[in-house]
This record gives sequence, C-alpha cells and structure tokens, in this order.
Amino acid sequence: MFVLNQGNGPFPRLAEDAWKYHAIADDLDRIARGWHPGDDELRDAPRLWDWRVVAYPVPHLVGMVLGHPLLRDGEIWTSELLTYDPERGYARTISRFRRLESASAYER
Repeated sequence: MFVLNQGNGPFPRLAEDAWKYHAIADDLDRIARGWHPGDDELRDAPRLWDWRVVAYPVPHLVGMVLGHPLLRDGEIWTSELLTYDPERGYARTISRFRRLESASAYER
C-alpha cells in the first residue's frame, strides 16, 4: 500500500485500505484463537484447484481458479498468502479467503 496524502483530506483511499487491513487482522485473530472458516464464510470464495505454494517474491498460491469476482477462470497467482489449512480446504490471502481443492475435486 502506498498513498500520497496531499492537502487536508479527506483521503478515501486510505479509508478503504484501513477497512481491508482491519478485516485481515480480524480474520487472522479469529484463526489464531482456533476458529476456521466454514461453508458459510467460503460460499462465495473463489475455488482454487491444482494449487501450490510459491515462496518468491513473497508466499502466494499458484493454481487454477473458478469463480473469482474479478478474474477469468484459469491459472492465477494469488495475492500474498497469509495462512492456509489444506486439510480444512481454505487459504487467507491479502485480498480474500479461497477454497482449496484438489484437481480431482474439479473433475467431479
């Protein structure tokens, strides 16, 4: 995030970023206390299958996506990966939760 603030404001872009980072902090805090997103939280999350973690330049996921609100279905590199649980089938990136699925889940 980088926003040049000139003048007296207001600075709506900073308000948007603050909301986004509050949501990230809330999600990470809940996960740290033992909560995991369930079907309700993941209902609208993009599905990512045949995925893998890539650690360069920052940890992120690479895989095939279905149902992303902004991107076409196909291969993507996600935003920075913050936490994930492959057994429970989710990941939290900077931008959103994602449902992690195997290639076989897509083929069904």
